[in-house]
Amino acid sequence: MFQLIDSEPVSAHDQRRLHVLGAARSCFARSGFHGASMQQICAEAQMSPGALYRYFPSKDAIIEAIAEEERIQAAACMQALAGGGSIVDRITAVAMDYLRTTRDPATGGLMVEICSESIRNTAVGKRFHEVEKEVRTAFMASLRTAQADGEIDADIDLENALFVLFALGDGLLMRLQIEPEISLESIERYLRRSIAGIFGEPRRGAPN
Repeated sequence: MFQLIDSEPVSAHDQRRLHVLGAARSCFARSGFHGASMQQICAEAQMSPGALYRYFPSKDAIIEAIAEEERIQAAACMQALAGGGSIVDRITAVAMDYLRTTRDPATGGLMVEICSESIRNTAVGKRFHEVEKEVRTAFMASLRTAQADGEIDADIDLENALFVLFALGDGLLMRLQIEPEISLESIERYLRRSIAGIFGEPRRGAPN
């Protein structure tokens, strides 16, 4: 999953709305989607309930807005898969961008919560699972193109390979929360080696 990189607000209303979402992210990261209350979000945002409800009528509306942010940011991040370089280079770049979004000490834990919630049979879980399905679809399209171009061996099962890739990303997401002192730049080359091991380096003569 992906955290939205905020764009420049165009109005005071948009700015306050983003402020509420930031406060909600912090609360959800600490207490979970079900544990956090609107009262906690109000306190975090330093707003009265009446003021907050002008932007979001319910906690469900806040969660839906966060899910939409995740969807938009995921779509933007997936565009890097269509860029230059080998498929291993492109996946590594996308993975590093994804992991960087989890380093915020206040809201990084929210990504773990999103991953956990997406496997639960709840309305919240289903919404975030939909976002992950879009990411999976984008990845699979790029992998099939790379396989057709000869970058990935024809005998590699892309479904299983993608499963392992996502498991690697989920594991790193969790480990970076447990060991936040780890430098992302220091593990990038090992991440690249892992991705290359899953999909293989480009064959000689394959397009770069």
